[in-house]
Amino acid sequence: MGKASSSKKVSRAASTGGGRTARGRTPWGWYSSLFLVVVVGTLLIVVSRSNVNKAAAEPPTVKDHWHTAYSIDICGTVKPNLQQPTTLIGIHTHTDGLIHVEPQNSLDTGKHATLGRFVSGEPGFKLTKTSITYPGDKTYRNGDKCPDGKPGKVVAKIWDPGDNKGKIVSGDPNKILIKNDRLLALGFVTDGGDNLKQPASKATLPDAANIPENTSTSTAPGATPPTTAPGATPTTASGGVPTTASPAAPASPTTSPPTSAP
Repeated sequence: MGKASSSKKVSRAASTGGGRTARGRTPWGWYSSLFLVVVVGTLLIVVSRSNVNKAAAEPPTVKDHWHTAYSIDICGTVKPNLQQPTTLIGIHTHTDGLIHVEPQNSLDTGKHATLGRFVSGEPGFKLTKTSITYPGDKTYRNGDKCPDGKPGKVVAKIWDPGDNKGKIVSGDPNKILIKNDRLLALGFVTDGGDNLKQPASKATLPDAANIPENTSTSTAPGATPPTTAPGATPTTASGGVPTTASPAAPASPTTSPPTSAP
């Protein structure tokens, strides 16, 4: 073979990227990586949808209507029932001392039906593992002193149907599940929660499903209640005492002279 012929072959091999071997090589590594990305992405989507569907299928579902009686004790004083918020989410109250679980979507169903979800829908009410803020009151943090001079801490206690003793819940109270006919007492107390009592609203639990709900907007603690316009029907305040509205002034009668027939 001549020198010119050998030079041509070398030149031709260089122009094709290394000859037939390099030109015909399949990039299996790239295809494998691409395939792996597609498979992992698909699995993540399937798992995510499965978790959402599972949470929506677990009770409470969008077809359920559950009730939990609750109370809030700050330094030995049981606070008034939380007010019904202007905007209702699937877990709310109607100023009746009950937590109503009426899921609207997967945010309120199954394992998402928690005390934290309820708290998120109550303006001014805040709760953590170490602090509690009742609407209109100051924030109490673990170690703060109550009026008796003793340091207190955030405590949550629950009673399930048939349990008269109850149990203190450790950890973040926001993770407590809201269950049907459960009793829940929240407190900032100095005795470790030993003296937390069952909420008085437990008496309404047996007939809670049959009691008409008040879906009108309630007045938040510390807010100025609406006034009654003159001549309007008096409203009933808390405790059944009607409020007094100023009567409308009677209109002055006008007398028209009689007319004669033609």
